[in-house]
Order: sequence, then C-alpha cells, then structure tokens
Amino acid sequence: MNLPSLSPGNQPEPPLQSEWPRKLEAWRDLLAQCAQKPGRKRVHGLRSLTLRLQVGLGYRLPEQPADSAAEDAFKRWAKEGKKLRKALEPVRNADVYLAKLDSLRSSYKEMREGEPRLTPSSLREIEKLEKRLKRKRQAGIDRLRSFLDERGKRSKRLSIKMEAAMAPHLLADAPSTAQAALGIFSWLTRGQTDLDASNLHEFRKGLKQALYLAESSAAADPLAARLAAAFRKIHLAAGEWHDWQALAQEAVRVLPRHGMQDGLVPILESLASRALNRALGHRRRSVVRFVKDVAKTQPPPPKKPVASDSGFVFNAKSTQLKTPA
Repeated sequence: MNLPSLSPGNQPEPPLQSEWPRKLEAWRDLLAQCAQKPGRKRVHGLRSLTLRLQVGLGYRLPEQPADSAAEDAFKRWAKEGKKLRKALEPVRNADVYLAKLDSLRSSYKEMREGEPRLTPSSLREIEKLEKRLKRKRQAGIDRLRSFLDERGKRSKRLSIKMEAAMAPHLLADAPSTAQAALGIFSWLTRGQTDLDASNLHEFRKGLKQALYLAESSAAADPLAARLAAAFRKIHLAAGEWHDWQALAQEAVRVLPRHGMQDGLVPILESLASRALNRALGHRRRSVVRFVKDVAKTQPPPPKKPVASDSGFVFNAKSTQLKTPA
C-alpha cells in the first residue's frame, strides 16, 4: 500500500532546539537500559520511540541529493532501527499477552450477559498459556540481549552521527505536520472504505504514521491536537483488537481443547470482536468529524522517496510513505 506524498503545512512549530536532542538522548538511554534489564516499560518505550523518531526525523529530512550526509545518516540509523524493533517485538508481545491474561482473570466476573465466561477449565487454560508465554518471553530476552551486545554500540554510534548530520535542519523552526497527518488519513480513508478484520491492521500501521506526525505539532496547532486525539482513539482500539486476536490465535496453537465452548478461546475471540467494533466505530466517527478537511486534502504528485526502517518510506520535506510488501 502506497501512501501519498504530502507537503508540510504553513503553521510553525515551537523551536526544536531541545526537542529532538532530548528525544534522541532518551532513545540512547533506553537502549542502554534494555541491554541491562529489558523490563516491560523499557522494551515498549524503546520500540515505540524508535518508530516515533523515524516518523518525525524522516519528515524533516531536507530536500537534498540522494547522497546528502543527512539523508545517508538517517537511512543507516533507520536500517539499524528496523532490526532493533524486530528484536524487541517478541518480548513486547509476550508482555502484552501476559498482561491481558492477568486482567482477564481479575475481571472475568464483569463479562456481559450472553458472552462466554471463565470456567474452571478456562482458568486452567490461562495458566497453561501463561507458562508458554513466559518461556517465549525468556527466549525473546535472551535473543534481545545477544542482539544488543552485538549491535547496541553501533546503534548508538549511528544515532549520534545522524543527530550531528541533521542538526542544522532540526534547530530551525518547522512547519506544522497537521496537513501531512490529515493527508495520510485522507488517503487511508479513500483507499480502504470497507474496513474490517481483514485490513484493519494494515490501516492501523498507516494511521500510526499520521498519529505520530499529528502529535509532534499538537502543542502548537489546534488542528493537529484534534487529529492526534481522534487518531489515538482509533489506534488504541485497533491495537487492542489486534492483541486479543493474536492472543486467541496463540491459544489455538497451544491449547488442545481450543474448540470447546467452555474453553478460553471463545472468550478471547469475543473480546477481540468487541475491540474490533470499537475501532471501526472510532474510525467512522473520525471520518465524519474531519470529512470537510479530508475533502480539501489533495496530495501533490509523489517525489523521490527516502528509505526508512519503519516499514514506510519518507520523502524529504514532502512526506511519501509506503507500507512494506
């Protein structure tokens, strides 16, 4: 899926003298902390911040020849960031699934009338699934530590070189990212009118780029703030659906009785279905809310893209995004 090339808006953001250096320093701190002790918050924080930096810095790449120092430094760091996010993913997923099972055990009495309820059998299945996930998490931690031992210093070094190469462009005022974020949402809305479980995850990956761009200008631009709030609701609900769905699929693989009606899988599938309906509802309301702004958004012709780690590509001052194959 190819997202459109978008030109930045005209409204200025606050000066970036401290914002990007602070974020990059926080990224390097999290990198070191995960190498020492990859706890849940650290792993999730590093994975999320890596993508946020790819989106924000990629948007601010200057329009220079393909061999420019800033572009080359960004591409090298972004390539390393892709490997880092992949190494973090198994630990992140296990942490999320374990937290969901724990919350399910604690709140199962609040299940709605007519929905599957936890039984002694399904409670035992939760315990079995938890043991499997804890083993997978430990294996993920072992691989993550090996990765960071091997490539952590290189990642840090590349981030420092990238920061130095891009410094002249990060120290200047930048236009608001609201129109770029709205343009992505506009394209996604036009490209996926029939959103359902088969394409919601792909939609969410594109929307995540729009969310991070909107958030970067939310403090200074009211439109960006409204977009960020709306996109965040869709993103969180879609993420909730995807996690419940993935957990249900894991349960099917692990539990021999997964087809039984008194088992855990029907409960997980029911929770995934509810989250799916919430995500689709948030998306419909956002389309209605921003329909006039979306109608006005006509992205210019695409320009030469710059490769990025996030699974998308960014194009200099205009932002061209493309999902991975």
